[in-house]
Amino acid sequence: MTAKAEAALYPSRSGAGALLARRVYARVRQPVLVVGVTPGGVEVAASVAQGLQCHFDVVVAGNVRLEGLGIIGAVAEDGDAVLDPGFSPRFGVMEALEEAIGKARRAVKSERLLFRGQRPLRSPEGMSVVVVDGQITAPWKALASAEVMRQLGAESVAITAPVSTKAVQELLLARRIDFICPSILLDPGGHSQPFGDPQDPSAERLRSIVVAREAA
Repeated sequence: MTAKAEAALYPSRSGAGALLARRVYARVRQPVLVVGVTPGGVEVAASVAQGLQCHFDVVVAGNVRLEGLGIIGAVAEDGDAVLDPGFSPRFGVMEALEEAIGKARRAVKSERLLFRGQRPLRSPEGMSVVVVDGQITAPWKALASAEVMRQLGAESVAITAPVSTKAVQELLLARRIDFICPSILLDPGGHSQPFGDPQDPSAERLRSIVVAREAA
């Protein structure tokens, strides 16, 4: 007997974004720039921006992975790598770490051409920036994206997602980051089907590229 599939938490990514827009409106001061973390946050972010009637863009981020350890951090745009503070690289791992960071940077540059072409990221200077991801089970891409927006002159930065885990929430709050998330899960692996629309990663990535290009 196969395990029964979990019911979706939200009917669609756009529906989740519409709910988030109401939460964000109550918490974040205008003017607002909403940025979706590629690829999983783009469709949700576009719906948030539509609900707020504000500027929208995408921030391109990539995970830093080490063999045997999985995801240990992330890079976004041209910013510095953000690494898990619980990761303590030994001397013999430093070369592999630098290689993993370099691989993530190359992936970000390649993805940036697909998502934005030659267009630069919208300036967040003097604005309240809302960094949107889909389901957050590892916070590093969102954190790396938030740091980039701060460095570019954002007045304030908040991170939001329709779904996250308790561990992620605690880490972000410990860093004094404004975090807006209506569905917090105890399971560190998150939800198997947070959104009711198709879950195929390739299709989601393609839809995200189309949404990002339309935003240009």
